[in-house]
Amino acid sequence: MTNLVLFGDSITAGITDGYPSPILSNEIRKYFPNIAILNRGVPGDRTDLALSRIQADVIQSSPDIVTIFFGTNDVTDAGPDYQTFIANIKEMVTLIGTQKCILITPGITGTSLQTLYPNQKLSQYAQGIVALAEELNVACYDWHSVATEYEASELLQADDIHYSKKAYELLVQGLAPLIEAKDRISTENKEKDLLDKQ
Repeated sequence: MTNLVLFGDSITAGITDGYPSPILSNEIRKYFPNIAILNRGVPGDRTDLALSRIQADVIQSSPDIVTIFFGTNDVTDAGPDYQTFIANIKEMVTLIGTQKCILITPGITGTSLQTLYPNQKLSQYAQGIVALAEELNVACYDWHSVATEYEASELLQADDIHYSKKAYELLVQGLAPLIEAKDRISTENKEKDLLDKQ
């Protein structure tokens, strides 16, 4: 069975009405009922903090596929600057392995949060992830480009930051082909390993 680890912040954790929920994992299961999903989303997390838990939360789980979905909290004043953010994502990919990773660019925030979580900065961080993915030859879903085509009120809860059901549906719709491609390669490799051992 393929092991998928979802590595990210509160959006990965599925925060709904203030509490973590399995909404993201459940949406992925609609497409992939036979994949084992481990949700390692931590509310408030940033790339600099996440690096300290990557061994315990991701690598020790022996994942076949890992989605890396950060940026929303990184753009705050407390977060790392742009160069450090990109370097942190690059380090995550290096530690996990390029073949296993799927990068997801950060989405958008609503009007009331532009001082703290500016969309302008989220856009810059998203473009950086796309460029990094090309440089490292890593799978990437540019969720930011999709999210900006919608009104914030369609994708966000009343808090202007966490996602609505529609946002998770759109997110997974775009993510599914990338997971499918990785799952196929992972399954083929496992079958090959079994044959080699026989």
